[in-house]
Amino acid sequence: MSSGRLGKRGRRIPYKSEHGSGHSSPQADINVTPLVDVCLVLLIIFMVVTPMLGRGKDVKLPVLADATEWKEGEQVFISVTNEGVWIDQEAYIEKTAFLAQLEEELKVAAGKATATDYKGPLLFLKGDQETDWRNLRIVMDWISNSESQVQDIALVVDLAEAAG
Repeated sequence: MSSGRLGKRGRRIPYKSEHGSGHSSPQADINVTPLVDVCLVLLIIFMVVTPMLGRGKDVKLPVLADATEWKEGEQVFISVTNEGVWIDQEAYIEKTAFLAQLEEELKVAAGKATATDYKGPLLFLKGDQETDWRNLRIVMDWISNSESQVQDIALVVDLAEAAG
């Protein structure tokens, strides 16, 4: 039963033969099974991730600042209610009177801000929660179409903890 080359057990050990191991030629066909597996995994990943990517264009959002950052007297506060527009404690219903007083208040605030090297917004706009927001929009249009050199308008909001 035993042949001279195979030894006692009858099995051939390729690295001990005198001809070396018998290498087969490289396989030219692509093994499709792992390729399909990888493609399906990638498809599932993209199906899960894609809905999370469509959140709109990335923009730099404004930062909510504490009221303690603003120095009193170096800015003008405008309040908008259903009754009218208020600069400090004076109510205005008419556009021309409002803009004339706003111009004076902005000059005073700009002078104080320049003296103390203040670089924040000079105009703060507060809208009452029960106010029709069209009124706020009208006041913003008045300010933006006026000759006053307002560069920044800060909208005043309550912090979530303070409002609750």
